[in-house]
Amino acid sequence: MLKSHYKLQQDVDGVEQEIEESLHFEQLAEAVAEEEQKEIVPNALPYPERKLNRSEISVRLTLLGKTAEGDGYTYLKAVCTGMSLTNISAIKSFQHLQFVDVSNNNLTLENLQVVTELPFLLLIHADKNLLNSAGLKKTKYMQVIIMNNNKLTSVRDVFQPELCTLEVGYNKIRRVDLLSMPNIKCLDFRYNLIEDISNFDFPNLDSLYLAGNKITSLNGIEKLPNLRVLHVRNNPIRILSGFDPELKKLQYVNLRNCKVSTLKQIKKLRVLPALDTLVVRGCPYMGGIGEEDAEVGVEEEDEQLRIEVLASLPKLKRLNKGTITPEERTEAKELIKQWIEDGEINEEEILEEQHHDDEESNVD
Repeated sequence: MLKSHYKLQQDVDGVEQEIEESLHFEQLAEAVAEEEQKEIVPNALPYPERKLNRSEISVRLTLLGKTAEGDGYTYLKAVCTGMSLTNISAIKSFQHLQFVDVSNNNLTLENLQVVTELPFLLLIHADKNLLNSAGLKKTKYMQVIIMNNNKLTSVRDVFQPELCTLEVGYNKIRRVDLLSMPNIKCLDFRYNLIEDISNFDFPNLDSLYLAGNKITSLNGIEKLPNLRVLHVRNNPIRILSGFDPELKKLQYVNLRNCKVSTLKQIKKLRVLPALDTLVVRGCPYMGGIGEEDAEVGVEEEDEQLRIEVLASLPKLKRLNKGTITPEERTEAKELIKQWIEDGEINEEEILEEQHHDDEESNVD
């Protein structure tokens, strides 16, 4: 599971590590296998009723903290996972709960609605259930909804006024047609069926995870002025359109195993003033095949291609998991001089590189 957050900033290196771990092939294979099994037996009998009782909840309470009123201490989190539950009505007796995890059960949306009766609920985690909708009734404080590996086809009915994070990976969602929620900071729609993001309108969005979809164009991200992390690994993206100088906070872009095949496309990222981490491993330009391949072992990088990318994007600090070395930076500057001599770089690019050198000198 991606480490979701509410109104918190994450370190880019930490983000990258968690992203890579969460995209492990075994997880994808497991999700696909489960879905195929469900489709093979569409007329299977309903799951037997399994009610959660209060005593079971009591021994699964964690995270001691202050009550919402601040007049005492209580347990704020309940973890009731892997219990084959179909009914969790008993949970409403624990009115101080702020975090509820009911992953890996047999809950439908109707069964899950009882959590909206918890007056101080901040986070609901309901991976691997029988949810065909994420449309929980409106609550006052809900900030995080996590519903990976369910049966969702849409998020059109999701509305929580304080929602910051929506994580719905490994479903069958085709459009990100969310209602306007001004506090949205993190959207995770990995491994769905999304093809188009041109309708995106989330002005305060910080992190966007869309790996493993069917996106061919990034037109639409220019409407996300506060975006800091863009993760679109394993999408059939060939043309890097949509990037704009107004994306002033975009630091991390992951295009691993996309279809980018030319340096010309990578150079389009020069307009991003804050970009310091780029992942393009697995793209045709870097010698990859532009798709996930479980049989591929450790990939060896062409050092010359790394230098070409760095010469095109001299502000980078990390490229494909590796920190830029002083030697690589020196080689990149030499390549820039060669490009200038050969007329392969225009005056605007030269001025930008000079400006970058001045910034480095001031820092030193």
